[in-house]
Amino acid sequence: SRPQARSLPLTCESAPAGSPGIGSARCSIKHLIFREGAQMTFTATFDVSPKAQLGDRLLLTANVSSENNSPRTSKRTSQLEVPVKYAVYSVISSHEESTRYLNFSASGEKESSMVQHRYQVNNLGARDLPISINFLVPVELNQVSVWTDVEVSHPQNLSIQCSSERIAPTKSNFLAHIQENPVLNCSMADCLRFRCDVPSFGIQEELDFILKGNLSFGWISQTLQKKVLVVSVAEITFNRSVYSQLPGQEAFLRAQVETVLEEYEVHNPVPLIVGSSVGGLLLLALITATLYKVGFFKRQYKEMMEEAHGQTAPENGTQDPPQVAQ
Repeated sequence: SRPQARSLPLTCESAPAGSPGIGSARCSIKHLIFREGAQMTFTATFDVSPKAQLGDRLLLTANVSSENNSPRTSKRTSQLEVPVKYAVYSVISSHEESTRYLNFSASGEKESSMVQHRYQVNNLGARDLPISINFLVPVELNQVSVWTDVEVSHPQNLSIQCSSERIAPTKSNFLAHIQENPVLNCSMADCLRFRCDVPSFGIQEELDFILKGNLSFGWISQTLQKKVLVVSVAEITFNRSVYSQLPGQEAFLRAQVETVLEEYEVHNPVPLIVGSSVGGLLLLALITATLYKVGFFKRQYKEMMEEAHGQTAPENGTQDPPQVAQ
């Protein structure tokens, strides 16, 4: 028959440490008949202080004894050594004050514009930890500059040191990829990778990082696109053998900022002005011809002549005769 599982009354108490750095607990079950072949499972939960330093490994030892005073054997003692990792909760996100949109004209391909990508980093956990933030910025596409004079600033903590290195793209045929998905990132462009080390990231601490530089437009003609997204990426890293991000929160260790570049058409006003003038003259000529055809100008001329004749006749009939001096 299938064995039945049931809970048993358990009494535990902490025992004085036998040596520094070692703690113990003693648990007993009274009035229990532990029959032959039976199995008992203990679940131990430890409350660890956020400031505790347990090293990198934890040794657990369990001893079992009974009132039967049976002889001690190796089967009455078991040990397990487990690796220790400290739970942390660090978050990085894109800042709303980043440059999100720029437009340019085909005639202004040699121009550039100042842009900034801003990131915010927060320690939402209960433990300080050393971290590094890595930034990837596309700077060149097919030997044409994309983002120049890039620098990283961090206003809250000026003591943070950042280093940079250039990395090559992982995809060779950038045109095929960018026509399928018009996004420029470090998979197809030469990039700068910035690494900023934070020796101690405090509890509830917040840091801002700003990537700033000149974004040029001359490289866009290679993509054969009217609209392209330029993407920078930021990622938090730490010693994975010592720290572990809270379960389900791994996605918050990485963020990106997108800037949309869109070409706009510059309309030449000369054809519109010339066309409007010619159209106006043609319309005036058409109206004049129509009025002439219906006799508008003849009637106007006849009325003007009759009016002039009417004004002349009265003047001739009322003229006073000349007077003769006596």
